[in-house]
Amino acid sequence: MTEFLEGTKAADLLAESVISAFAGMSFIDATKVSTESGLEPFIRPGTPVPDDKRCAIIDILMPLSCRVELVMDIAIRDRIIDTLFSDVPISEQKKLADDSILEMLNVITGSFLSSYFGSDTTIQLELPRLLYIAESPIGQTAARVVLDAEGKSLTATLTSVRYRY
Repeated sequence: MTEFLEGTKAADLLAESVISAFAGMSFIDATKVSTESGLEPFIRPGTPVPDDKRCAIIDILMPLSCRVELVMDIAIRDRIIDTLFSDVPISEQKKLADDSILEMLNVITGSFLSSYFGSDTTIQLELPRLLYIAESPIGQTAARVVLDAEGKSLTATLTSVRYRY
């Protein structure tokens, strides 16, 4: 698709989607700190994701080829565990928390795309996944939103992707 992402609009809608998903799904209040565009990746490609971070990505195939990346402090993941899984055995909590991060990214992405392109837009997403080694970007950063989630860092990045078919 040849759609063009407008950076300011994309950043604002992405921030709204993140804030809404965190409030509604994990009862965590997030506020936008800043928005940026056209920047280098948050975590240098080929390097391990730091132990104190979680990085989740989802590739979007329609209505536009792009990727959303969510990077958060591990403390936010732990807060999700405390909020949602306090009654689950500790041995299962971490996996459930990571699955919750992936589901939250899925909701954030769907909300962002519906807001940006309209609610009747056909959306096709890949499965979200956690990264343990940062990947090289295959596109240009269209928008990056830095948020404060109750004192902890949270970053959402939208990258325009050009796939080779």
